[in-house]
Amino acid sequence: MINNFIFAAYNNGVEEITITQNGFDGLYMSYLYGKVRERFSFLPAECGMARDGETTEIAFKTEREYCPYVRKFAEENIADVIAVGYKYSFFEKRLPLPMLTKLKRRTLLTALVAADYKDDCAYVKRQIRGYESYCIDGMFHFRLQELKKRWEGIIEYIPTDMGEASMDGFIGFLTEDGEGKLFLKDGKAYGEDYRPLSRSLLTGVASTIGEILLGGAERVYCFGRTDEETTAFLKKYYGEKAIFC
Repeated sequence: MINNFIFAAYNNGVEEITITQNGFDGLYMSYLYGKVRERFSFLPAECGMARDGETTEIAFKTEREYCPYVRKFAEENIADVIAVGYKYSFFEKRLPLPMLTKLKRRTLLTALVAADYKDDCAYVKRQIRGYESYCIDGMFHFRLQELKKRWEGIIEYIPTDMGEASMDGFIGFLTEDGEGKLFLKDGKAYGEDYRPLSRSLLTGVASTIGEILLGGAERVYCFGRTDEETTAFLKKYYGEKAIFC
């Protein structure tokens, strides 16, 4: 599909990594393309994304010695796509939660995604490791059945009439169990390694609160301006563990 890369390296020393997705919109693939391209922009490489009908493909070509690093990073971000994006969509379709406002429902669904985020990512990475190419929807539907069973089990425990009080209790429990630090600067979230966080994009809407929940941190340090909605969220659920500098 993606042809005619002009690549200044010996053909025998070049390896290609491909990621494909069928029948979905471009949100997840655009996320992956941006992550891989940004992270490895310094390499002697070519990276392209193209669409053919309902199939979208990312192809990354670089010298073979660099490919293990690219592949590992790609697998980590594919795991994010599934553990955040696919999981959020899975819950959104099955949990109407009519007692909650649209915003609170989004917050709760993101919290449900965040609760097992690390375990879900670890499971996905074990299942997809070592592939020459990655077909995301194929892996999700055929190799990750156990993951979907876990998600179905979570849905069974969520009452249809779940209200704000129950939501507050769940998010309070989730934030008490956090680890590490997360930094906010002028509304943007950063991890402990000071890299910008953007996983909330995979839920369909970029959100500072979404990044806080998905970051799973014990403490949040805020620098510069913090919007009223985020400030209220931090004061309500983090209390003294939110430090405004």
